[in-house]
Amino acid sequence: MYLKSRVKIPDVHGKLTRLRRGNVTYIKYEYDRYYDPEKKYTYPQRATIGKLCVDDDTMMIPNESFLKFFPDAALSGMEDRADRSNCLRIGTYAVIHKIIRDYKLDEMLGRFFSERDLALLLDLASYSIVEESNVAQHYPDYAYNHPLYSSRMKIYSDATVSDFFKGITKDKSTGFLNEWNAKRNRRERIYISYDSTNKNCQAGDIELAEFGHAKTDIGSAIINYSVGYDLKNKEPLFYEAYPGSINDVSQLRIMLGKITGYGYKRIGFILDRGYFSRGNIRYLDECGYSFVIMAKGMASFISELVLENRGSLRSSLR
Repeated sequence: MYLKSRVKIPDVHGKLTRLRRGNVTYIKYEYDRYYDPEKKYTYPQRATIGKLCVDDDTMMIPNESFLKFFPDAALSGMEDRADRSNCLRIGTYAVIHKIIRDYKLDEMLGRFFSERDLALLLDLASYSIVEESNVAQHYPDYAYNHPLYSSRMKIYSDATVSDFFKGITKDKSTGFLNEWNAKRNRRERIYISYDSTNKNCQAGDIELAEFGHAKTDIGSAIINYSVGYDLKNKEPLFYEAYPGSINDVSQLRIMLGKITGYGYKRIGFILDRGYFSRGNIRYLDECGYSFVIMAKGMASFISELVLENRGSLRSSLR
């Protein structure tokens, strides 16, 4: 939580960085570095200690973490800010609330989370959608001027949010996905669009963080995650997180086993070129799945097929 005070930005050379998100600039403090001898890479350990004052770029509004790293700092008073904004942005909340009710997400999630944790989960999901961010330190700013599901619209600190995420077990995630897919019409003909991306990770103790093929390579380990989406009904079906060293080609077969386990019968797939390989195409055929996949044009067997059938193919230049 941010304190009702302001303080001079500490003069600690090389330890502070500024990160701008929307109209807010956050101050981050590098309190340690972690060297991984196996990966031969140093990970900076940073914590958000406050946000820049809009009227003075030498001053900041500190949070609880600031007092942890700078316990002797002298805080100057500032005008008290109410616990909640007197003007709440309710539009997105109304839309998200209707989606939750229509799909009975609160009932499904309530089987795996306590009442307090369920409310916080829905608040964090709303925050992630509205702000397009999942950074725990920025959640209190969102909660200040948006309606919340939490009892009495309580604004939880970023430390509480981090602890909550740590408590979400694989069993809870798997249980929810099983419940969600059990309510879908699995006899209906659908096409699943499946794609993945990855996120750079500078933390040194994340099991999934491994070096791999990063979308944006900054020299750090990455975590892969993917989503399967039902194109016909416009609904997400499942998501996955897996180690950064596993490439898309290898992950495809794991995904196919998962979607079969959910009980879908009449399915096809739409895949991008990251999943293109001779082995994957053969495997999709053996399983009897129809599919559309973007080909890598320089692959030798594709070039051969194009040349063999060039009389029946037509190119269109735009």
